[in-house]
Amino acid sequence: MAYLTPWNLGLTKRGEKDPFAVLQQEINRTFDHFFDNPAASREALTMPKLDISETGNEVHVTAELPGMAEKDIDVELSDNVLKIRGEKKDERETKDHQFHRVERSFGVFERVVPLPTKVNREGVSATFKQGVLTVVLPKAQPAASNQKIEVKGGV
Repeated sequence: MAYLTPWNLGLTKRGEKDPFAVLQQEINRTFDHFFDNPAASREALTMPKLDISETGNEVHVTAELPGMAEKDIDVELSDNVLKIRGEKKDERETKDHQFHRVERSFGVFERVVPLPTKVNREGVSATFKQGVLTVVLPKAQPAASNQKIEVKGGV
């Protein structure tokens, strides 16, 4: 019953929210959300950051993949969707180490990128240099525009 009383709702005498109560609620909400789905939290840490841009003739997708090797990356194009998969492996020697902080993330990821325009499968190129993957996809040539058909005849 105590949780139903107005003075436990974080309201001050003037009806304003108590900033400490609001802060506590926000911290509780954050932790509740974090522990609801820890796999999703880990997944968010391993997802590469992307830039998608286009020029008149091409679509460019650039992904940051620091600490990865080219052999650990797979790029696939199907149905105007680009899939980038990979695995960042933890290959550090941890014996005799007492970690004070671990911020680097490791694991498997997959990014599915719907492309902003139709692309031509021919001529697609991908390069990987210094932890940055760049995929260049030529745009599909537009279909022939509708042609007017002259109707002849007389009734």
